[in-house]
Amino acid sequence: MTAPDTKFHFSPRANRAHEIKWREWGEDAFREAKETGKPVLLSLSAVWCHWCHVMDETSYSDEGVISFVNEHFIPIRVDNDQRPDVNARYNMGGWPTTAFLTPEGEILAGATYVPPDQMKDLLPKVNVHWQSNRLEIAGKAAELRQRRQTAMSGERGDLSERIFDDILRSVIENYDPLYGGFGETPKFPHSDAIELLLYAYRKKRDPDLLHMARKTLEFMSRGDVFDREWGGFFRYATRRDWSEPHYEKMLEDNAKLLSNLLTLYRTTKDDAHAETARRTIGYLEWKLRDRERGFFYGSQDADEEFYKLSKQERDRAEEPYIDRTCYVSWNAMAVSAYLEASWTLDAAGAEDGQQRDTREAALAALEFLWNECRDPERGMYRFHDGSGPKILGLLGDQAHTAKALLDAHEVTGDAKYLERALELARLMLGRFVDRENGGFYDVWDEVQDVGRLKDRQKSLQDNTVCAEVFLRLYHLTREDDYRTIAQGTLEAFVSAYPHMGYFAAGYARQVDTLLNPPAEVTIVGDVESTSGLHLAALWLDVPSRVVQVLDPASGRERLETFSLPAEPTPAAYACFGTMCSAPVRQPDALIETVRQMQQATPRPA
Repeated sequence: MTAPDTKFHFSPRANRAHEIKWREWGEDAFREAKETGKPVLLSLSAVWCHWCHVMDETSYSDEGVISFVNEHFIPIRVDNDQRPDVNARYNMGGWPTTAFLTPEGEILAGATYVPPDQMKDLLPKVNVHWQSNRLEIAGKAAELRQRRQTAMSGERGDLSERIFDDILRSVIENYDPLYGGFGETPKFPHSDAIELLLYAYRKKRDPDLLHMARKTLEFMSRGDVFDREWGGFFRYATRRDWSEPHYEKMLEDNAKLLSNLLTLYRTTKDDAHAETARRTIGYLEWKLRDRERGFFYGSQDADEEFYKLSKQERDRAEEPYIDRTCYVSWNAMAVSAYLEASWTLDAAGAEDGQQRDTREAALAALEFLWNECRDPERGMYRFHDGSGPKILGLLGDQAHTAKALLDAHEVTGDAKYLERALELARLMLGRFVDRENGGFYDVWDEVQDVGRLKDRQKSLQDNTVCAEVFLRLYHLTREDDYRTIAQGTLEAFVSAYPHMGYFAAGYARQVDTLLNPPAEVTIVGDVESTSGLHLAALWLDVPSRVVQVLDPASGRERLETFSLPAEPTPAAYACFGTMCSAPVRQPDALIETVRQMQQATPRPA
């Protein structure tokens, strides 16, 4: 529920958490902490989070906790989905996060869920420790701040094939041969690891790699982590066999798993994989898309009892809360997955209109992001809550939107999406990039001097998306600086990836794509006449490819960039590195041409 006269979201069940005098994250709250000499209680929560709700109903509803916090602390409540930058700096290992901070924003102590009795014991201890040791704490905080700044200026490393092999080995070593998936319980999807296995299969043709990806997705699809009544995936399972899930449904997770399923289907041609993809789309369309405005909602709450009901029983029950906020990066992920579905499921015997519907839905969401969630001079916002867009200057929103725009350009052939992606790329280069040490900071150069936000960080996951965007832009424009940026971005994490194991799976793919250039297919002709060649290019069975359609009527200048003639049309030109084909006029001939060129392309030792 949302308490009266506040923007904060609390548990939908009865609680008193709103009686705590929560402040929003910002300069005002920290200024108040400094003026009063009080420490900060930071609560990081999420609207979909089960244990966040429990903490609202228990610890934050306890009379003693409410009274002590209001008297001795400056309480700040932050929604993780709205402020991933704050979460990245203060998360204590999950949600909820309960962090105690100095008035300067340095961490005094922290935990995740804290039961009421422990909370009543912890609060006075933290307060006494702060009040009795301020000078010592301030000195240690300054040392920590200096160490963080030094750590962020690490040197670049050299890229090599070993990086791909190391990370793939970590994925394989952490694979669960009995039930699929990776790592220990709780069992998360790890969609990047699944995608790396499918990529590595196309590269190496090792059937064991395909088996691991297939078994993981099939066990998830048949297990309790997939909602068999409504469709769509729950966030994770607490048991090794994908049973006893946490029942929240996230747009981000379903978008990534949808893409996994589509990639798997194109490899196996197994209709069961296409059907699970369609059921995932069905749930997103039914529950998580605003059909009037076009965008996707963020999540639907966990409710164990509700999701154990049959479909008919659910129809009579009150359904879990839906967060109708538009989160920009998550919407961009859904756009990319829907665009992929639009050409993949068409070949899977989709019902009439499904290809058109998924494509139109994707482009509608992309237009909402561009028109309603963007400042023309300052880039993409983080979210739109119905009253307007909020929070500028986060890297992930720029990078994922740029990727979605490139996907739209690839699927539609419309140059406006490429121009928009280039606009965001220029913003990222102007406000986020570290040209000296490589990589992109997670927040722009207009940083609030609030807590640890002034320490700009570099996220491997967001930088992986940046590397993909700039590599694709290089292949689409022939601008060498874009490749240089992508290379520097990947080089910046050479020393970090060994510590991340299979969590660096997306990074491995981009390193390999840079070292082993993708198949480039440029198709000359109008969109209608090139449809057969276009679909064949999208379906190419290669590790990675860059596809674009250039219409001579509107793209003559770009044809000159690629030294391609305006005739004959339709015609496709395939390239691997410096080796390019003669014009190919038929889809089957394009597939065979690329296969022969791939076999003739030397791979680095």
